[in-house]
Amino acid sequence: MKEGTKSYLFGCHQFLIHPIIVIISWKRLFGSMPRLWELICILLHDIGHIGKQYLSDYEQKKIHWILGARIAYKLFGFKAYILIAGHTKQSGYPRGNLFYADKYSWVIAPIWWLRLNDKIEKFGQLRPLKTWQQLVKENWENDCPKGNHEIYLELRK
Repeated sequence: MKEGTKSYLFGCHQFLIHPIIVIISWKRLFGSMPRLWELICILLHDIGHIGKQYLSDYEQKKIHWILGARIAYKLFGFKAYILIAGHTKQSGYPRGNLFYADKYSWVIAPIWWLRLNDKIEKFGQLRPLKTWQQLVKENWENDCPKGNHEIYLELRK
């Protein structure tokens, strides 16, 4: 099974748990729940990991946003495309609310979730997990100059 498929079904991009944490982040950051179309975009934003080797091939990671953005465009138009495209800086689109909620989700993620991801995806390099979470928090406080995946790749070196 490809890394991205495993991640989307069972790991850190899991199609229900990760979006729930992103929704909680959204509420904390912006003071309200996402609208229905935004909720659906949150559910779709990482679907493009399916079938990709996102950990071992950074080029595949950089394009993971495209599938979700295309589906969202068909459902809700350009505003939804931009919301999903803007959740990752590799898209070249401006950062949007989903970018911040997605990144902040790893600051507030429960440690049990991080441990589960570590076991499922065999990150190994993210121990201790509190260190990983602290690095993500520091990055967040510096307006996210790096993506979480970039932090992960640096820890792998």
